[in-house]
Amino acid sequence: MIAQIPAQIYKSDSRGFFNSKKHNCFATFNFENYQDLSRNAFGSLQVLNEIILAPQQSITRIINSKTNVIILPLFGGIDYKDNIGNEEFLRVEQIRVLAADDDLSIEVFNPYENENVSYLEINFQMGKQYFKNYFQQYVIDLGIKNKLSPLFEIEQAIGFVGIYEGRKEGIYSLKNQNNGIFVFVVHGAFEVENRLLEAKDGLSLKKTGTIEWEALSENAVLLVMEVPLKPNT
Repeated sequence: MIAQIPAQIYKSDSRGFFNSKKHNCFATFNFENYQDLSRNAFGSLQVLNEIILAPQQSITRIINSKTNVIILPLFGGIDYKDNIGNEEFLRVEQIRVLAADDDLSIEVFNPYENENVSYLEINFQMGKQYFKNYFQQYVIDLGIKNKLSPLFEIEQAIGFVGIYEGRKEGIYSLKNQNNGIFVFVVHGAFEVENRLLEAKDGLSLKKTGTIEWEALSENAVLLVMEVPLKPNT
């Protein structure tokens, strides 16, 4: 008998949508006024938002205490600053990882005069083991093809990104068998564990030690996150 792996697909066209003259926000999970029983957080992974910011516009977010935040530019670059004195410019191929011990106010600004920019904001609930106001930048090598590259590691959550040519395959084995896996298609299309995922679709998987995938388009980009299903208390 083939083992059934608990899984849920999060289709991109069913994401929560918020818009204003400044920005559009697409929420994979429940976020602010968007609440749906089928879109609850996946373990410690609480927020996965795609944000498109208009030229010369900024938005401010209050990050709750004891939250790990990851900001990953997808197109263009952004100016980041917060209320504890951190400021920087982040471009594609860079990622910002921070830990908010207390409530934190962050502002993201699009410095371009004529182009939209887009980025992912990913939030994890922290357990007891964390660095106070941890703030670190990493550079991603997007020249590597057909394999996963490390993206971040915070507490027990681990993230990877991979760019794949058409029909190339990949595999990931969990570091901790008690964790779950969440994959998110940044660009292109993949077949992940016999499920078709297109751009900005997500898939959660539990009770599995290994997942496999195949790229269905050229230069397809996959985000793979190993997620604690319970906070590290």
